Amino acid sequence: MRVTTRCYRQTTPIIQFAAVQFAVALLLGTMLAVASAAPQPADEEGRNARSTQRDLVADGLKKSASWNWPDVAVYEQQLLSYLDQHAASPELRQEVELFWKQSESAVRGPALLDRLLDVGGLIEPRIAELNAQLRSPAADSVYPGKLTWLTSDVPGWLQDTVRLACGRAFGQRKLYDETLEALSGLETSTVCDPATLLFYRAAAEHHLLKKDECLANVKLLLERDSELPSRFATVAKLMAVDIEPLTDDSLDEVARLMQDVHRRLDLGRAGTRVRDQEQQIVDKLDKLIEKIEEQMQQQQQQQQQQSGSPTPAQIKPMD
Repeated sequence: MRVTTRCYRQTTPIIQFAAVQFAVALLLGTMLAVASAAPQPADEEGRNARSTQRDLVADGLKKSASWNWPDVAVYEQQLLSYLDQHAASPELRQEVELFWKQSESAVRGPALLDRLLDVGGLIEPRIAELNAQLRSPAADSVYPGKLTWLTSDVPGWLQDTVRLACGRAFGQRKLYDETLEALSGLETSTVCDPATLLFYRAAAEHHLLKKDECLANVKLLLERDSELPSRFATVAKLMAVDIEPLTDDSLDEVARLMQDVHRRLDLGRAGTRVRDQEQQIVDKLDKLIEKIEEQMQQQQQQQQQQSGSPTPAQIKPMD
């Protein structure tokens, strides 16, 4: 096994990934063999999962939510001010007012986010183009930092709305580092859709194994469990249950790191970040191998003691 990890360092990223998969498979087989020879522990993972779900529900019942849905009337006033700043024509004003009235059922959550993007696109053509790009899976990703016109020509509330939409699109495309970067600095008290902010932050943190941050954002999100889109509430609970048992230097962590390397390679990324992560996998595998070897040695000593056979330490040299 150690030969495998040493050889791993001298191969290309694709071959490296295959080598680590092979090493993990061998390690998993060894761990299963050791586990089958040892007394079986209680189902701690199952208990932890059920406990996590109960705790999340209990926390939601104990106190009121620390965040609120924004008042749509505030955005309506900001929209009117934007029309004034834009020196909108009477025809444009009429078009905006008609759209706003026809979409009046979209008062919170992702529906309000899309409503504001659409109405912003009526006023600013570049936002309309941006919307089309964000909603097309085949289109190139949109990086808010590269939209130089956004900070100069668009009011702050709409800038935050665009950044939130970009973060959501990154998450949907499995670009989790970019998700967190786009959403950085946004607050539940200032964005139009706090649920989308918390959900996509938690989803990115879950995939990047940021356990504490993920659980904190899931907890915040579920403070309004009954008011969330069902997909947000269901997936958030699953993420919490899934990541809660995660421990450092475990085979579970190694497998998840491998999945993330696979994702990055699928995206055509094989730079320093991927190579560092591959090295991290190798180092963690070495730790696991050493731990398994120690366990096997302890079991052999216990079996020898039970059978009455002397251990190497008990054998005395002849005079």
